[in-house]
Amino acid sequence: QSRRQPGSAFKPLIYTAAFDKGMNPSTRFVDSPIVFNDPSQEDGLWKPKNFDDKFLGPITMRTALVQSRNVVTVKILQDIGLDYAISYAKNMGIDSPLSRNLALALGASGVTLQELVRAYDVLANEGRKVTPFFIRKIVDRTGNVFEEMKPQLEQVIDPRIAFMTTYVMQDVVESGTGRRVKSIGRPVAGKTGTTNDIRDAWFVGFTPSLITGVWVGFDQEKSLGKQEVGGRAAAPIWLYFMEKAVQGKPADAFTAPQGIMFVKVDSKTGAPSSSGSLYECFLDNAPPSEKAEESTEDKEDLFR
Repeated sequence: QSRRQPGSAFKPLIYTAAFDKGMNPSTRFVDSPIVFNDPSQEDGLWKPKNFDDKFLGPITMRTALVQSRNVVTVKILQDIGLDYAISYAKNMGIDSPLSRNLALALGASGVTLQELVRAYDVLANEGRKVTPFFIRKIVDRTGNVFEEMKPQLEQVIDPRIAFMTTYVMQDVVESGTGRRVKSIGRPVAGKTGTTNDIRDAWFVGFTPSLITGVWVGFDQEKSLGKQEVGGRAAAPIWLYFMEKAVQGKPADAFTAPQGIMFVKVDSKTGAPSSSGSLYECFLDNAPPSEKAEESTEDKEDLFR
């Protein structure tokens, strides 16, 4: 019963998988209409669309994640492959069954809040997955410790890849769909999520020391209301809790691991530029080329 569609809150897992397959935040995809055969639809076609019903043309993966562009995420999933993406998500901590179709990119498969927080924690924890536990220790009245749980950590992805996604997700809070929590006044990475008919609203965000996830919805699935998207319904709850949870603690920044390099790029094209407005992160063994990096999608089919 706790499995609900995460909507766009699932997207960071798709982007992390893509970064691990050789893409980077400056890789460009074309935000343009795309159509698939789908017998379950009335007209036999599935036409994924963006939340604002607009298309932006060629954009970087950073822009696509920060602005939560649905169509580009579908194209990314199509590029990296369903089997690879599903395996990657499970490796990060998603145990629920995942549908083997491109709607996975838009968070159509139900997951639990705990699973999603666990998967995001891999990003926050330098690529390490933690086994959740609920009881820290059991102590009797004389102070004897009967049992104590120790965190069990497993390195499941490259720390550099984890940082790459985290670095982009900070921009979600700075200028994207999660900017409502920016007022916390310290480095935060996160992502909103909203499902069809606004039945589920999500926000999962983390500082370098603490991660929290919020889901809002009815027990019986029905719309929360026209405007109750993740950034409006879930993010303020996250902010209310986190402001108190981190109060009095140092405002640490996310630290780049060894093997990450920063290059000044044009924020629109992703190409290196001495006059660029953005320092983008890359693997030091895969620096950006002098021109904008295009995705591998068939150029003739960009505006299909």
